[in-house]
Amino acid sequence: MKYVFAVALLALAAMLPPTRAAELEGVKIPDQVSVAGQSLSLNGAGVRSRFGFKVYVGGLYVQKKTQNPADIYASKGAKRVHLTLLRDLTAKDLGEAFLKGIRDNLTPEELQKVSTQIVQFGQIFATIPSAKPGDVVTVDFNPSRGTVVTAMGKEQATIPGDEFYDALLKIWLGNKPVQADLKDAMLGKK
Repeated sequence: MKYVFAVALLALAAMLPPTRAAELEGVKIPDQVSVAGQSLSLNGAGVRSRFGFKVYVGGLYVQKKTQNPADIYASKGAKRVHLTLLRDLTAKDLGEAFLKGIRDNLTPEELQKVSTQIVQFGQIFATIPSAKPGDVVTVDFNPSRGTVVTAMGKEQATIPGDEFYDALLKIWLGNKPVQADLKDAMLGKK
């Protein structure tokens, strides 16, 4: 009887797909990451293109997968946006792209609420060197610290509060996302 059970279990295991990291444009995207001691799952990932050039691979990590941006904003747990660059970018271009995405997706009142944090965020790009293919930028939400920005392996800034992180998420998930199909990909719809 034990033999039959073991054979059935092995047959079932053989039918399951292997668990492995996704890959886009040669960039491995882990299924799981840890932020602030919390395990996060890949919600979705896609490629940002501009003028026909592939700019970066972006992945969104959350505690509970969802296709609804409102659920992601409402979650008070850790989150991560992980960007792996596919081409050379100046720090100025990277910073301007982030700031444009924020401005495009916030009302004047929302912008006013996070204006101090926007200034602090913009200052990050004055301190980092230009980025090259393979460089990584992570934008984490740590519930006890706020928004933690890491670029090229070095923590660049911590910006307190959760409103600013939601403002950043709107770059990719807002009503005017940086790229509609990237939004769908990060929401796991593609």
